[in-house]
Amino acid sequence: MFDLTGRADSWAVTTPREAVMGKVLGLLGVAALCTGAGALIGPRLGPGAFIISLVGSIATLLILMFVAREKTPLNLWLMYAFATFEGMALGLILDGYLARGMSGVVLNAAATTGAVTLAAGAYGATTKRDLSGMGPLLFIGLIAVLVASIVGLFLQMPLLQLVIAAATALLFTGFLVFDLNRVANAVAVTGGGVILLAVSVYLDIFNLFLALLQIFGFFGSED
Repeated sequence: MFDLTGRADSWAVTTPREAVMGKVLGLLGVAALCTGAGALIGPRLGPGAFIISLVGSIATLLILMFVAREKTPLNLWLMYAFATFEGMALGLILDGYLARGMSGVVLNAAATTGAVTLAAGAYGATTKRDLSGMGPLLFIGLIAVLVASIVGLFLQMPLLQLVIAAATALLFTGFLVFDLNRVANAVAVTGGGVILLAVSVYLDIFNLFLALLQIFGFFGSED
């Protein structure tokens, strides 16, 4: 198993297939706590927390992927730091919704994210179908959503933003199915590989929640 300091010899060796899912879920649990801590810190730092979050998230993720993937316990600490930086930005976003009296929107988005994650995860982890072909399609969808999001920044059309949010929610639901299928079928994964699988699932859930938050916010807004 693992602890918060990452002191575990098993992370330096190959993880057998049956242990991968348990370790990924454990990492996600710790990452959720780090995200919660970051969400509390972000609003207290003010608007500058967004820049700190953006730079910190990109830096920790790149170092994890290309420098410290198999360096224990640095790889674990980088994942925890990444989740904390993501939480700082999330805290600023949630603070904006709460300031407008939209706590119900936040709760609905969180509950729906949980339900979709459980359903998509259960299917992805148990299906006997070969889902490897989803990868290229999901990547193309991701590029399309990114391009549409950039266009949406300039057009500032609420309906377009809603369509993009809906497409994003569907896209990351697909990613959840795909990534948890990868986790369930992973064979002889290294400790660093397990961490990167956990990061992939974490980002799926995080982005799904943001998309659902935007959708519920659109219908829950009085503007």
